Amino acid sequence: MMHYDDERSEAPESIQTSKAMVGSNLHPVSIITIAALGQVSKARTELSQDGNALVVHRFDVDDNGQLHWGMEDFCALLGLRPAAKYETTWERIARAVRDHVPGATQLETFRQLATTLLLTYALRNADCHAKNLALLYTSRADVHLSPAYGMITTVAYAGYQQNPPGISFMGKKTWSPGKSLGKFIAATCGVSIKAQVEIVEAISDAVSEIAPRVREAMTRYAAFEDIGKRMLLAWNEDVTGLRGKRVYSLQEWIPSSAFEGFSDPLPHSNENAVIGRSEGLARRS
Repeated sequence: MMHYDDERSEAPESIQTSKAMVGSNLHPVSIITIAALGQVSKARTELSQDGNALVVHRFDVDDNGQLHWGMEDFCALLGLRPAAKYETTWERIARAVRDHVPGATQLETFRQLATTLLLTYALRNADCHAKNLALLYTSRADVHLSPAYGMITTVAYAGYQQNPPGISFMGKKTWSPGKSLGKFIAATCGVSIKAQVEIVEAISDAVSEIAPRVREAMTRYAAFEDIGKRMLLAWNEDVTGLRGKRVYSLQEWIPSSAFEGFSDPLPHSNENAVIGRSEGLARRS
């Protein structure tokens, strides 16, 4: 349940560090893809010079740093424990939007939600879960989707390459949704197939435009080189898949030259990883 009073949830201002996940996918590279669409707002981020630290600025405060927005992620909205952040569905999330977002702004909110869902497939982000989606509000009459955050290409990392999508729809978690994806978005979010095609075209253009930034990062950060290669390969495959006959049946995608001219990445290790589990937690006996 959302609380429309002064006891508002705080949006995170965090620094993430990891040698294995350099800059969380060079998070700004992924998030700039979203910004380029001009359809989904993004959290302001900064990357350290060595690529190992990411600062995500709070987006619930005004220009003077004063608390302005309340924030509830979808774990809170759906009554889920944080540990159950993957145990929901896009259907439940859509119902929560209908319950809390005013009618006048619902369609735009659903369009942003649809863009987030499509980006999850285009970027192969298996870590989209109920705590990475949130609503901001000042009152019952002023509620909207928060800026995008936590958007990474999980398939680029060892142990995560086989993970399915974090949130199911129509009872399934699959990277090959077929035409069910468009039908689901149209029926559940009220976003027409025509509008979805526009979003997919915008995503395609944005991914093509940002790919040179990935190549630059591959040159600048040695530890990112193979990750960057896997990102580009995943984006190429998944954007092409969205555009294919089995999903949206769009014309052939011709991406930028940044998707060419590099060797294959080194094979992943066989180490198994569990998304959402901190390395600081004790192992179960």
